[in-house]
Amino acid sequence: MKMRGTGKGGGYRLDSNRKRVLAVVTIATAIFFNACSPSSNQPLNTDDSTAKPAYITQDWPITRGNAQLSGSIEDSVIQSPRIAWTFEAGSPISVDAAVYEGIVYIGSDAGQLFAVNLSDGQKVWQFDGGDVIESEPTILGDSVYFGSNNGKFFSVDRKSGKENWSIELDDKITAGANIITDEDGSSRLLVAGNDGMLRCLSTEDGSEIWGYQTDNFINGTPALIDDEHIIFGGCDANLHVLNASNGEAVELYETEAYIPSSVAVYEGIGYGGNYANQVFAFDYKDYGELWIYIDRSFPFFSSPAVNETFVFMGSRDKRLHAIDRETGEGVWTFTTRGRVDSSPLAFSDAVVFGSTDGWLYAVNQADGQELWKLELGASLIASPIFAAGKLLIGSQGGTLFALETGTGSSEKE
Repeated sequence: MKMRGTGKGGGYRLDSNRKRVLAVVTIATAIFFNACSPSSNQPLNTDDSTAKPAYITQDWPITRGNAQLSGSIEDSVIQSPRIAWTFEAGSPISVDAAVYEGIVYIGSDAGQLFAVNLSDGQKVWQFDGGDVIESEPTILGDSVYFGSNNGKFFSVDRKSGKENWSIELDDKITAGANIITDEDGSSRLLVAGNDGMLRCLSTEDGSEIWGYQTDNFINGTPALIDDEHIIFGGCDANLHVLNASNGEAVELYETEAYIPSSVAVYEGIGYGGNYANQVFAFDYKDYGELWIYIDRSFPFFSSPAVNETFVFMGSRDKRLHAIDRETGEGVWTFTTRGRVDSSPLAFSDAVVFGSTDGWLYAVNQADGQELWKLELGASLIASPIFAAGKLLIGSQGGTLFALETGTGSSEKE
């Protein structure tokens, strides 16, 4: 094992019942109108049965959208957002949703896992996890996998909501599982917990294949660097790189403070943030630490969204930071009125994120100019996801919102 050291603008507002949009003030300038031209985000009016789907991203089966946890997709952002439907969970929603084959899966602070229809928000089933669910659901085949704060990790039938199996770990589980797919087509689960252990589990019965012990909590989901390597950070302030087949340590990289969220991978490079107010880029193969970005004395609690050009990171300084992926230099920041613990979602043209001020924001990637914002009535610490034309996010008010492209409103704030 190797070891290395160390905006402003108008918006859309909901009333106190969070049921309707009251205002439209600013929808940004020429940059936004370019985004209004026909794109992959608009339904195709064609009778050609061979035409491509209107939306590239149809499902969201795993946290941050893929095994690399990049938080970025190729679709264009929705425009003039309107609420397609809402679902009341009955308690705060602190976790991201998952979507598979037209069904949305979402956990709540009351320990309930819900399955609802993506088309209309009607409940299909609910399952009692016994404690707060902060672990994002992971969908594989006919099963939903998730953990709860009572230390249990569950496999539930995704169609019926019946329990397949459960195991009990030594502490709560706050991160979603990742999936390793082997050459023979079989799959394994990667599950991290507050007992400091990363476990590789069987999808069939939850039996442990291997385990890797760290010195403190692991609050983030491990990311796949490639078919053979895993990367994750923890409250021990270290980045860990492991062999995916047997869990043996390949490299340990010491940072200056604990890493509270998931690390994202793009083109083999790991990107993350820590409590020392740093965003970092790390290459385990050749170069080690590529760069460190520091702006103000506020920690980064969100997970990053990464694409070819940018690393987007929310901060407790109430801003979203856009960082040049190659150089680590800051490009722009966008200011909200609350902490940005909600992990951003990067579209092809914009980045969307929530804030504890209760607003959901969409800003242009190139310059950070606001495209739209929507008030959802309660603090947002969960992260937005996207599937089949709908943008989904849960609030601390207990409402799951499904947003879609609308036609705007004539009512002014």
